[in-house]
Amino acid sequence: MSALGLVITEEGLAECISAKQAGIQIKITHVGAGDRSYTPIANQTRLYSEKQRVEFNDTVDIGAGKIKAIAKFEGDLEYSANELGFYLETGTLLGVISSPGVTLNYKSAGGKMIIQHVLNLSALPTDSVSIQVGTDNLNILIDNEMMMDAVAFVRSQVVATKQAHMLMQLSEKLRLGG
Repeated sequence: MSALGLVITEEGLAECISAKQAGIQIKITHVGAGDRSYTPIANQTRLYSEKQRVEFNDTVDIGAGKIKAIAKFEGDLEYSANELGFYLETGTLLGVISSPGVTLNYKSAGGKMIIQHVLNLSALPTDSVSIQVGTDNLNILIDNEMMMDAVAFVRSQVVATKQAHMLMQLSEKLRLGG
């Protein structure tokens, strides 16, 4: 997915320039996904067919103006993710990723879709923007199903340990009692 570039919008760039001039950083807070594929344009103000918008779950600064952004989409909606939009804390669309005929990911009904993309922010004014991670940021891969599996595994190990201890006791009784 990282092969497609982020097209910075005119409004997004203007907000970043204003933030830089004011000596503040503006935050990228949300990513939206939609099911329409196209060539993004700089004067775009929204995704053309947005289905969902979520907060970021994790980010990694990889240097040289690049940040790896990770988000988890979940819920009952089902769609092909053909467009991604990155939104500033003001609600302004900062940039878009899409390409005609390209499916970036797929969100199944009731399932989860993980979006991981390296954002090249080097075209923006230095230190004018950061990514804000939402509240669900511990580890997006640790969810209820994984935790239930871990609990089941621990319980099975408790049973196995008790059985091994009981077998050792029986073995000792047989050895002593003959």
